[in-house]
Amino acid sequence: MQEHVQGKVDSRAMREVNRSIVLDIIRRGGRVSRTDLARRSALTKPTVSAIVEDLIARGIVQEVGYGKTVASGGRRARLLEFNDNSAAYLGIRFGVNTTTVAIADARGEIRATRDTASVRGDARRSLAEALRSIDELLRESSLPRERLQAVGVSVPGLVDQGAGEVTLAPNLGWSGLPLRSLVQEALGLPVVVDNVTNAGAIAEGRVGAARGVRSFVWVYIGSGIGAGIVIDGQLFHGHRGFSGEIGHCPLVSDGPQCGCGLRGCLEVLASGQAIARAAEEAVARGEETVLARCERRDALAVANAARAGDEVARGILTSASEYLGVGISFLMNLLNPAMVVLGGAVTEALEPVVAPLRASVEKHTLQSETVKIVPSSLGERAPLIGSVLAAMDLSVRSYRVVATGERMVG
Repeated sequence: MQEHVQGKVDSRAMREVNRSIVLDIIRRGGRVSRTDLARRSALTKPTVSAIVEDLIARGIVQEVGYGKTVASGGRRARLLEFNDNSAAYLGIRFGVNTTTVAIADARGEIRATRDTASVRGDARRSLAEALRSIDELLRESSLPRERLQAVGVSVPGLVDQGAGEVTLAPNLGWSGLPLRSLVQEALGLPVVVDNVTNAGAIAEGRVGAARGVRSFVWVYIGSGIGAGIVIDGQLFHGHRGFSGEIGHCPLVSDGPQCGCGLRGCLEVLASGQAIARAAEEAVARGEETVLARCERRDALAVANAARAGDEVARGILTSASEYLGVGISFLMNLLNPAMVVLGGAVTEALEPVVAPLRASVEKHTLQSETVKIVPSSLGERAPLIGSVLAAMDLSVRSYRVVATGERMVG
């Protein structure tokens, strides 16, 4: 009896694998015939035909005409195409100041976004504000609500991914928040919750600067600092999902107090908030700087002043870059990645002092010349894109046929 049940489970699993392989080829390869599908998937023609008929019946795949005329005079093959409108996915990216909501189609392409204000210390209100825009986004995307399949959420903080709980998001003032349950109750859909750095790493590995790179680190430098770690093509979450918290590694004994409760963390020395605080302190000390005439003394203002030749601003950025180089060196020495991708809003602000950052990395790293350090190709959208891709993974298992050496990130 047990062997019979196991055989049924194995057979069902194999059918799901075959279906996913065929679906991935159609989704990624444009118009394709059943014969081409059989050849590229290494499945038999009857198996492919059965899968295709099921996908057509479900509206996931559609027939779109015929291929070129066959030289032998035989019948032309019917071509198949993925139906981009067959599903919709919701991505929510909570930021310290702004929450961004996105609707993506069945291919994962974002069709519409809305920004709402994040509410520090009130997660439920932040969530309610974000969810209020869903119907409008669906109308703008020309996708009916019933096609929503899953939700991906990213948060800047410690996320217990298994429980779907935000254990601590110090810059938002959230703790012990059952975010996955709250979203599921509101929408009645499967939900995946992760840290923004992990979401950014998913996006960068799939469609960004690290595409095709098997081992890399995505370093987020914004209001906070964190790292998404990919090892041999797989996202590394750690025991409870708390991996990559490089921002909360103390670098200076008895340094400034960090929101996590420790002192002298990398985050209070090199993040966007740290740069802004250093600018305010320089002005308060009466240092001669154009920052004294700025209404806002954030990281962007400091970067602009540095580009204009302001020595105080340049010194602030150089100090942050040197500390950041130390933090990145820890990741490089421990993990030996092939690439480090720098993401987040502050990355652009550090552009005037890239040389000190690289010098700091080289000073503290073994064989740093073998590791590429590159800016994100997705910019601030990386965590949002990663949230959408995570929602897709939750809804559609992928067994993608890839070239040797390439692996999916997720």
